[in-house]
Amino acid sequence: MTKVVKIGGALLENPAKAVEEIRRVAGERTAIVHGGGLQITRMLEQMNVRSVFIDGLRVTDESTLAAVRAALLGEVHTALIQELRQQGFPAVGMFGLVHASKKSGPWGFVGMNVRTDRAGLNAVLDRGQMPVIPTLAIGEDSLLNVNGDETAAAVAVALECSELLFLTDVEGVKNADGTVIDRSLDPGELLKSSFVSGGMVPKLKAVKAAMDAGIGLVRVGRTTFGASS
Repeated sequence: MTKVVKIGGALLENPAKAVEEIRRVAGERTAIVHGGGLQITRMLEQMNVRSVFIDGLRVTDESTLAAVRAALLGEVHTALIQELRQQGFPAVGMFGLVHASKKSGPWGFVGMNVRTDRAGLNAVLDRGQMPVIPTLAIGEDSLLNVNGDETAAAVAVALECSELLFLTDVEGVKNADGTVIDRSLDPGELLKSSFVSGGMVPKLKAVKAAMDAGIGLVRVGRTTFGASS
């Protein structure tokens, strides 16, 4: 039974707390996918570069890509692996196993059709280690900034995992009145709703992609999609 856990930038502000959240949900075979949106935005602010989002995805020019690389690999990835190891997890950094195609349109160096090395990830898991995967992909001509939720879904599908969990600083997917949806069988229907916007759009698209590919249980905070165990 393999689990894939995606953890986002806000929780990663405190690596010790992030690892405690991971400990709460991790199983014997667990792969971690991490973003770093908050840290990327902060680094861009230090560089006096404005963050621009279209449909929940960060527009990534060359300056932004440099900040993404520095924040994800130099800050978040290193700190998370160090904290995981300090708390007893056999964490292994896995930068380089995620590939993507460059997305057309106004997004710049943003990847789509995210793919990962199934054999490489399974080899690490079979050794009893915990792969930690940053959301920075290898493209045909350059590195590509890829959405963390899409990356987590791709990893989950590649590993044919039993459960995909999105750890986030929000309680879950919310209704129009702000209440958390405890259970939903169809993320596609939620995507049609007017109250779903911003970063929740790519998250629900990732949930749908994972479920369409056979992942039977997905959790976004307190919101459960599919059959509960």
